[in-house]
Parts: sequence; structure tokens; C-alpha cells
Amino acid sequence: MKKVNIYRFCNYALMSLISCSLVLNQIAPASPQIVSLTNTTFAPATNLIWPTQGVLSQGFRKYQHEGIDIAGAKGTPILAAAAGTVVKAGWDDWGLGNFIEIKHLNGNVTVYGHNSRLLVSKGQQVKQGQIIAEMGSTGNSTAPHLHFEFYADGRLASNPLSLLPSAAIAKTPVNQPVTRTPQPVSPISNHADCHGTTIMNGETATVSIKVCEENGQLFYLGKLKQEPSQVLKIRAWKVDNNKYQAENGTFSYLISPEKIEIWRNGSPIRADSFLTSRGLGK
Repeated sequence: MKKVNIYRFCNYALMSLISCSLVLNQIAPASPQIVSLTNTTFAPATNLIWPTQGVLSQGFRKYQHEGIDIAGAKGTPILAAAAGTVVKAGWDDWGLGNFIEIKHLNGNVTVYGHNSRLLVSKGQQVKQGQIIAEMGSTGNSTAPHLHFEFYADGRLASNPLSLLPSAAIAKTPVNQPVTRTPQPVSPISNHADCHGTTIMNGETATVSIKVCEENGQLFYLGKLKQEPSQVLKIRAWKVDNNKYQAENGTFSYLISPEKIEIWRNGSPIRADSFLTSRGLGK
């Protein structure tokens, strides 16, 4: 596995020379893809399953970012993409923080980085779909996400997106489902407001939206212009550079400086561009 470490060292050395904003602009999908673990379909060639659920925030780029990033809430379960043996579980000095490396029966290797907590140890046999860690932001990371790598025969980095099922049909393992428990819909409040620092706010033709930080916790606040006294206030989290997400029941809100995207059950419903917007507490 020395070659894998050499590849990873070179990757992070190159990344340190590149502007973070440039990398995100070149790699991030134009419309962030929601990874949902809902069906029972495998990738036809590799038999892999998606290792977690969340927003696909960064893609694969040879020699610069040899993996994919899936952003979500801290503590989101991380799954073994295939059965195998844990060959490494601990701290990675090259930027992955708490990471796990699994060698599979066919010689392929998968890597899971930036975890908040590891639930398996070196030498342990794991089943496909077994929860092996919890999503975090350790190592070279600015927000909770999973960095996932795939090495064919343990040597060559491959784009996981070409090996995984379509995000729309990602598989939930039968033996250990991890579909999120449906959250109750938060009621509209007449008194909700931001009592901390405004991180971002914007207005569309019909709604006013704000992302606020109170005592270290992010909140999404939304209100209809027709009924400005009624505000929806729910917890939020950062998923990428200047991008935030909040969930209310089956609905998800993805907020960026340019627009708000509304999703339901992992499928996009609509996207509204901001007429005016401010960010970073301005």
C-alpha cells in the first residue's frame, strides 16, 4: 500500500498550490447532486454501493483530487462500499484526518476520509453496507464531508462516479438500512429571528432567506414576503464554500450566494435566483 500513500502525498502537495476557490469552481457540479440511499441497485461492474448520503460537493480530478466529496451533517453514517478487510484505521498525516482503508476480495481498495469517529479497527472483516464510521471534518477539511477514493487493484486511482450506481438509485443495504428517520416538519413561528451573526441573506421574488449563526449553531430562516411576520427557522449546516443546507421533513434547502434550491425526497423541485444577496455577515 506504499504506492497509495505516495499518490495521496502528491495529491495533497498539488492541492496546496491551487487556490481553493479555483478548485471548487472547476470541480463542483453546476447543480449539486443529492446522494440518496433509497433503492437496491448495485453498480454493474464493481458491485459497489454509495458509502454515505448527502450532497456531492466535489468531483474527481486526476492528480489533484483523486476521489469524490459527499457533504452532509456531522455524524452521518459512513458505510463500507463493499465487503473486505480493514487494512488501515486511524489518523492520516497527509490530510485525511481520521480515515479507513479497506481491501476488497478482488484486490481493489477504498478509502474513507475526514471521519469524526471510527467504528472499526485494523484487521477487522466488514460486510458491504456495514457502518464503519461517522462523517466529520477532521484533517484537511473545512466542513463535514466524506472524501471517498477507489483504487483498482490497490494501485490506480479511479473516478468513483464511474463505478458507483447512479445517485438517484443508490442502494441501501438490506442488512443495515441507514435511511434517515423522517424529521417532523418545523412549525411556522411568529417570533423567530436571528439572534446572532447573519452569514448570508437574500431575496427572491416571493421569499426572504437568511442563514444565521447563534452560539455556534447555524440556522436557516425563510419567510414569505406576503406574510413577513411568519418565519420558518430550522437548523442548518455548511456543506461547501459559501453553501449551506437545511432540512424540514422531506424537504431540503440548499442555499448559495446566487440562489436557493429546493429538494424533496432527494429530487429537485425548483431553484430560485436571488434578486439581491449578501454574505459573510455583511
